[in-house]
Amino acid sequence: MDKKRLIIYPLLFLATLAIATQGFTNIGLDGLLVPLIFTFVYFTIIFLIATAIKNNSIVDIGWGLGFVIGSWLTLYVTDDPTMLSYTIVGFITIWGLRLSLRLLKRNWGKPEDFRYAQWRKEWGDKVVLIAFFRVFMVQGIINFIVGSASYSIIRFNDFDFEGFTQYIVYAGLLIALTGLLFEVIGDEQLRQHINKKSGKLLQSGLWSVTRHPNYFGEILIWIGLYISGIPMMFSGAINPIYYAVLVISPVIMSTVLIKISTPLLEKNMEKYDAWEDYKQRVPMIFPWGQTG
Repeated sequence: MDKKRLIIYPLLFLATLAIATQGFTNIGLDGLLVPLIFTFVYFTIIFLIATAIKNNSIVDIGWGLGFVIGSWLTLYVTDDPTMLSYTIVGFITIWGLRLSLRLLKRNWGKPEDFRYAQWRKEWGDKVVLIAFFRVFMVQGIINFIVGSASYSIIRFNDFDFEGFTQYIVYAGLLIALTGLLFEVIGDEQLRQHINKKSGKLLQSGLWSVTRHPNYFGEILIWIGLYISGIPMMFSGAINPIYYAVLVISPVIMSTVLIKISTPLLEKNMEKYDAWEDYKQRVPMIFPWGQTG
């Protein structure tokens, strides 16, 4: 492990701990320490299993379930959960279980994903140590940071059905629901297309308005969930500056999908003859975005 990462990893951990403790002002269990501790334990368990079976790509299967258990643990330590608390937990449960079960079904019995297999070759006899930090702990950090805004809503919101701010909550949940529909419908259209075994590029349905409707849907989910918590900034349920910082939740998820996941996937899609034409006609992520 190089010296640069020996500095970066502790800094990442401190930043994550700062988020969990509201800027080190809430060190007890009243903050988000419970889901944070669980996240690291959870990804460590996945690491041990992955090491035993020599398949680090199972971390992708566990990704969605991490949010599910994190949200339920947050609900468990919340003294007076509101209707919004239960709604957020229910939404994340449906989304996360669906994602993990879909990936489990798709990857069951298959060898390690080509990305992780390549890293295994590059890291050689240090693969176990390097993978623990660069794959499992980094994903654990990202998992918690992305979930932190939703965990904060579950933990601290004081939602009621009165006043103008309730409509901000409804708007956020509607955006998240729209995102979930994009994911579900887009994935089902892709599944049906693959089952036809046509060997052609999918260009119909939601795939005609965005090259990655499932990624667009996931971005909408985390933006919508964040918006649903904005009223807490006006009610005094949470420090406004702290919640403003938690905008990093949808930002980091969007950045990972747009800058990392999409380029890797599109590299694989270049093998299709219709790819260049499709690329020029259909926006990459956002239906209203630029093509190319």
